Amino acid sequence: MDRPPPELDLDRVAFFLDFDGTLVDIAPTPDAVVVPPALPELLAALREASGGALAVVSGRSLAALDRLLGLPLDAAGLHGAEWRLRGERFVAPPGPALAEARAHLAEIARRHGLLLEDKGAGAALHFRDRPELEGLIDRELQARLAGLPGLRLVRGKCVREVLPAGVDKGAAVARFLAQPPFAGRLPVYAGDDLTDEDAFAVLAERGGLTIKVGEGASRAARRLASPAELRAWLAGLASGSLVS
Repeated sequence: MDRPPPELDLDRVAFFLDFDGTLVDIAPTPDAVVVPPALPELLAALREASGGALAVVSGRSLAALDRLLGLPLDAAGLHGAEWRLRGERFVAPPGPALAEARAHLAEIARRHGLLLEDKGAGAALHFRDRPELEGLIDRELQARLAGLPGLRLVRGKCVREVLPAGVDKGAAVARFLAQPPFAGRLPVYAGDDLTDEDAFAVLAERGGLTIKVGEGASRAARRLASPAELRAWLAGLASGSLVS
């Protein structure tokens, strides 16, 4: 599990990369994230070297990813509720219960002094500054969201998100792998959070390479200690120093 990733032939690889906690360090709030100045250039170089087979798969919206990275990569946003390939965009319908669920999250956020992030097709309740509330929040959400149709509650590191049912990062990756330039390539996925485990499961079924970034239990086959280590590995691939 703790083995580093192997050498790769970029002509045969498709990259799928989570953002927060994987490409960049986790920040106290979504707006406080710091993007290393060299990261956009690195992703552009890796995309070029792999024939365009690179996508970011994130809980952030596509608009937020574009703003932070400054280039419109192929990407899945909101864990796959938003999806873009070669300029074609798909957005999962939010369903009639999302507004009610968002109101429940807003009330919990007000009562406990937490951050509610409205993502359009979903909503996220952040409690990184109050991790001791995790059990209470889970109980309240379970009680308030029970019976609301067409929704999925997603559990991440100090965050809970409500999204349309059927949305997860594994389904997003499978959608990419069905189309060029990703189809027929060895899929490589790097992620740090519980939400990335769905993608790890899809890649395990397809013989792909899975990389856990940071600590914690995971079904991923390989591990890197930090986003900095992942960026260094990717930079080596892009420069050709690790290509077999």
